[in-house]
Amino acid sequence: MSWGEIYNTSWWGVALDTARTVKARPNFFGSQLNLLTSEQPNLVVNGDFSDGLNNWTDASNWWSVVNGQAYHPVSTSMKQLYQDVSTEVNKKYKISVNVNIISGTPQVFWDKVSGQEGQNLAQGLNEIVVTTFKTNSNIYFGRVSPTNAEFYIDNVSVELVRAELDQIEAKKCLADWIHTTALKDLNN
Repeated sequence: MSWGEIYNTSWWGVALDTARTVKARPNFFGSQLNLLTSEQPNLVVNGDFSDGLNNWTDASNWWSVVNGQAYHPVSTSMKQLYQDVSTEVNKKYKISVNVNIISGTPQVFWDKVSGQEGQNLAQGLNEIVVTTFKTNSNIYFGRVSPTNAEFYIDNVSVELVRAELDQIEAKKCLADWIHTTALKDLNN
């Protein structure tokens, strides 16, 4: 029997595969799953722009919200939209953002410093892993200088990077907890 067959037919394998979809988790189980896996809270406030540009800083008063997306109109100068994010030093974070490009090349900057080049963004969902070097990092959106760009962004998130459920260490820890809890329940 192969590892996949053992995993697929074991009670803990089934439990792990369904753990991601359980909506009402017991507190301990839910907290352990969040500690072990990439399922982390979004550190960006109002990343879907449902509350306009609240919690975002638009120093140029250039950005707007159109059809529930932050809109960057064509500009000959850098017009940035940013938000401070509470982070930990030397940790990895995943930035996710949906981008709709009309023209030019939009960019995302992490912990922006003067003269820094941003990460170019492509049409559709962009996921970028960054390492932070300070607390209270910043996520900036702008465009490649000196070219013009017109684009929309939506569903911005920054999440602490953790193990994925398919990593054995995370599965083993979670399986051990499930096994221990099941034995306690059987003994009661």
